[in-house]
Amino acid sequence: MTAAAAAAPARSRFDRGLIVPMILGVVLNPVNSSMIAIALVPIGAAFGAPPAQTAWLVSGLYLATSVGQPVMGKLVDTYGVKPLYLAGAALTGVAGVLGTFAPSLGVLVAARVLLGFGTCAGYPAAMSLIRREGERTGVDKPAGILTALSVAGQTIAVLGPTAGGLLIGLGGWRAVFSVNMPLSLACLVFGTLLLPKAERSRTKAARFDVPGMVLFAGMLTALLLFLMNPHVKDLWVLGIALVAGALFAWRELRVAEPFIDLRLLGGNVPVLRTFLRTFLAYVVSYAFLYGYTQWLEEGRGLSASAAGLVLLPTFGFAIVVTTLTGRRPEVWRKLVVSGVFLTVCCGLLLFLDGSSPIWLLVVVGIVSGVPQGLTNLANQNALYFQADPARTGAYAGLLRTFVYLGAIVASSANGAFLTHGADTPGLRKLAVFMIVVAALFLLATLLDRQLRRLDARIGEEQHERKDISMALTTLDERTALVVIDLQQGIVSAPTVPHSGPEVLERSVRLAEAFRARSLPVVLVRATMAPDQSDWAPGRTDTPSRGAASRPEGWDRIVGELGPREGDIVVTKRNWGAFFGTDLDLQLRRRNVTQIVLTGVATSAGVESTARSAHEHGYHVTLATDAMSDLDADTHHHSITKIFPRLGETATTEEILTELEKTAGA
Repeated sequence: MTAAAAAAPARSRFDRGLIVPMILGVVLNPVNSSMIAIALVPIGAAFGAPPAQTAWLVSGLYLATSVGQPVMGKLVDTYGVKPLYLAGAALTGVAGVLGTFAPSLGVLVAARVLLGFGTCAGYPAAMSLIRREGERTGVDKPAGILTALSVAGQTIAVLGPTAGGLLIGLGGWRAVFSVNMPLSLACLVFGTLLLPKAERSRTKAARFDVPGMVLFAGMLTALLLFLMNPHVKDLWVLGIALVAGALFAWRELRVAEPFIDLRLLGGNVPVLRTFLRTFLAYVVSYAFLYGYTQWLEEGRGLSASAAGLVLLPTFGFAIVVTTLTGRRPEVWRKLVVSGVFLTVCCGLLLFLDGSSPIWLLVVVGIVSGVPQGLTNLANQNALYFQADPARTGAYAGLLRTFVYLGAIVASSANGAFLTHGADTPGLRKLAVFMIVVAALFLLATLLDRQLRRLDARIGEEQHERKDISMALTTLDERTALVVIDLQQGIVSAPTVPHSGPEVLERSVRLAEAFRARSLPVVLVRATMAPDQSDWAPGRTDTPSRGAASRPEGWDRIVGELGPREGDIVVTKRNWGAFFGTDLDLQLRRRNVTQIVLTGVATSAGVESTARSAHEHGYHVTLATDAMSDLDADTHHHSITKIFPRLGETATTEEILTELEKTAGA
């Protein structure tokens, strides 16, 4: 084994230094969501405010978080993790100071809104870091890290109310807000020391769609305000949401760089299904949490402390389930089991009454803990594999928005079905509603074939990793970079799993490194006559679009890539770059013995060129994170089935690292 191969495992390890700031950032929101519950009564007493007013301390954070999560996610995608993580931590600290010294309830609500926005950055930042590490190491299985984040959030949900009670006992309700100051400081310190510097995009500077963001925020705020207390007299608020939504869609479909790319999102049906499942699951989970908890006290007659003890197994069992199953990245099976247990749990509520034994109440709690331990983690895993990597932060933010939408709908359902108090008849009405929603969740999961294919793909990859070594062993002294079809009309196409700009950015990095070492860089472009008379003439089931239907300049190489002085430009009229061109001649005249391939599309131009290069006797290295395809399955097939038989696969970072070693040898 070569030194490079031996070093591969080290390069494939997740950067453990990132775990501390990631967990700190992720728990900021559940800390503030859970501890406030125990502080509402003393805050109301301090300011002489009724429950209807103190409820805004909860609603204000929900509103800010629901709107802020996708906004922060988009900012993370645009400007990088570190600046947004630190800005969110700083805003959390400011909100902590404001809440600690708040002279009125209004100021306290404002502090909660600031907390909502400040704590929004943690989750999108963590998901983006996981994606970045997966691409850096080439290990695209984040199950262990996602499990750690999920367990951390669930632990805080369990301990939050207890910790809040202790803090209030020691320093009054203001201590619940002051705890944000040391947490913010910890995030700032660890974030500054451990998070990677934000990389500026090497492609064109991103513009932030402020009007789109404002319309999105207005739409979501109006919708959430209506859902919090739906009445016929407030239908005008729903009307505002619909108008803002229509304007938002109209704008986003027309601007070049939208806040949320509705075309791309609309074409990514698996992600939309994940959002829907998340919404349905959290409607049931929060309806259970709010309704069942109130019934334990009012309908069953337990004290608040006894009700808390009855619920403790729910959260404890959820943590156990997450810990035991978290490292298994399969999604569909977990969600099916979750749907079954959700439905059973809701059904058990129909059999409860004021004389139900404690052991039965505990069983209900344990049954509800299973879906709590499975659903969130499974949906996170699904989103990780389904989302466009360049938009991981925004999609992660949207996922959290659907969590809070579910929570608000659940709160409204509790208000509707428990109108006369949390008595047994009201609980049973709520249970019927929950059974319907849980059944919809289970049905949506069972019918989702894409999830089953995703599980099968994950299983295949785990099996293949046992048999196939995909580590890059070495780069020859005369290695050339060959970039396939990164031209104006192709980079803009909706490719998966990596976006065109992302493939371009990594290819640019490789090209710069090769040029710096005076190694050949070959830029391949595809073109054809307007009538397609010079393109490969064979009959196919899927005809190619002719040049006449493509925009002017579609075949020009993207300017960020080149060509630069000394680059070789090859024009092809086939999928592959060897047939009908002088590529082989140009490489041999420069004594090239190995090529590194990047570009679009993985299963067409890249694979065809790799096959020809292998047949011509070149060593072939394929930069798997610097290529993409119009179809995820064909990309995956090329990466896992074809490329290991044609050469060696590696990430951009691994190739750059090996290039440094080769240059220094």
